[in-house]
This record gives sequence, C-alpha cells and structure tokens, in this order.
Amino acid sequence: MDALLVNKSVLLFMLLTMFVTSQMIGGVEASFHLETRVTMTNKLSEQLTLNCQDKNHNDGVHTLQPGESHRFKFLSDFFRSRSLWFCRFNWNGADHNFDIYIQKRDSCHDYECFWEINKEGPCLIDQVLKEKKCYQW
Repeated sequence: MDALLVNKSVLLFMLLTMFVTSQMIGGVEASFHLETRVTMTNKLSEQLTLNCQDKNHNDGVHTLQPGESHRFKFLSDFFRSRSLWFCRFNWNGADHNFDIYIQKRDSCHDYECFWEINKEGPCLIDQVLKEKKCYQW
C-alpha cells in the first residue's frame, strides 16, 4: 500500500513539474517579441494614401502629403521570424500593393525600418550604411 501511495505522489509531482515548466516556457516565449517600427515617407509629388496590416491588425488608412511620413509599430516574433506586414498604396490613379515588412527579408537597424515611397516602387533605407534597396511594384 505504501508503494502505491509513493508512486501516485511521484506521478503527481512529475505532472505538476511538467505543467509549471510548460507555463514558464510559454511565458518566456511570449516575452521575446521585439517592438519593430516602420516609417514610410511620401517621395511622390502628390498626395499618397496608404493602408497597412498584418493578418491580425490593421493600421488604418492614412493620407500623406509630399514629404510627410507615417510610422506604425508592432511586436515582431523573435523565435519564428515570421512577421509580415503588407500595404496598399494609392495616388492619382495608381494602386499598388507591397509587403512592407517581411521579417526574414528585412534586417533593419535597431528594429527601425525606413521606407521611401516612389512611383517606381518603395525603397528601404539603411540608416547606418546610407544605402537604398529599391523594389519594383
């Protein structure tokens, strides 16, 4: 009878340990999300309307005059590197879509991404190297 009681106690202790460990791992994973900021500047000679979103969040519709900027921020996924934000850009008859942030593609300095929006396409600006990487619509 004593052996049965010991086995049940050991089993209960093991289950409790596994539960606590899984909760701790889940908590640690949840805390490894990094705030990423994306800034887009209208380099067109006309008004630009944009709307950016990921699968769970919509940043809303924003209208930028030439030279104006808009910034949004979000928590990127540190472990899985699968954050993705896409935008729709409209101006004077033009309508384009672009993935403005792909975590595996974009290595922005200090999680700060700067984009210039041009007629030919958006350009990612490296603030440290002072270089542009431009994409076609």
